[in-house]
Amino acid sequence: MRAPVVIGDHGGVSSTEQPPDDVVEERLRVQREAQQHADERRRERRSTSVASMVISLAVVLGIVLVLLAAVPRQNSITQPPVDVAAGARVAATRVDFTPSLPTGLPPTWRPTSVRTTVATAQVLTWHAGWVIDGKRYAALEQGKDVPQEWLAAQTNRGRPDGTQQVGGVAWQRILRLDKLQNSLVHTRDGVTTIVTGTAPFDELAVLAGALRPAG
Repeated sequence: MRAPVVIGDHGGVSSTEQPPDDVVEERLRVQREAQQHADERRRERRSTSVASMVISLAVVLGIVLVLLAAVPRQNSITQPPVDVAAGARVAATRVDFTPSLPTGLPPTWRPTSVRTTVATAQVLTWHAGWVIDGKRYAALEQGKDVPQEWLAAQTNRGRPDGTQQVGGVAWQRILRLDKLQNSLVHTRDGVTTIVTGTAPFDELAVLAGALRPAG
């Protein structure tokens, strides 16, 4: 017996016959398995991608560490000592006085700077600087007929702190606590000599006591 047919409003003809239930279930099962397989493949690809990235980063990091270990490193840059005596000879041709030069400083005093320059108030100034034990600093500043403005600038506007005897000569002490600068000042024949820096007064006295006219 033939299956009945239905004529729709659109005039077409369709069959009302449906596939058996077991066929429908089989199709659904196949679709579910296919979807599960696709999901598993996506998870595997993501896992593989993450693992590959981690391995690549580990390899790169290992190479960088090897290179860093192979390259020698220098903890600090040490400036070569300067020739203070040569600087004093040059200063003697420029300033209107005989510049002073220290003699017999301890070997832990390393000269790091030397120059003759126009400083505050247009004072032509002879300068030399030393690092002591790689930690503290002391400098020599000399000028002739200097105004108070120059003196204040060289001592970082410190306050008077009495006097200190150096080789039988009284030097004025000037102290700046908030910026840690100590200074010893002495004037003779119009030439003002300052030894100043972060070094304590006893080390500044070593520099002051070692000063002699250059040449």
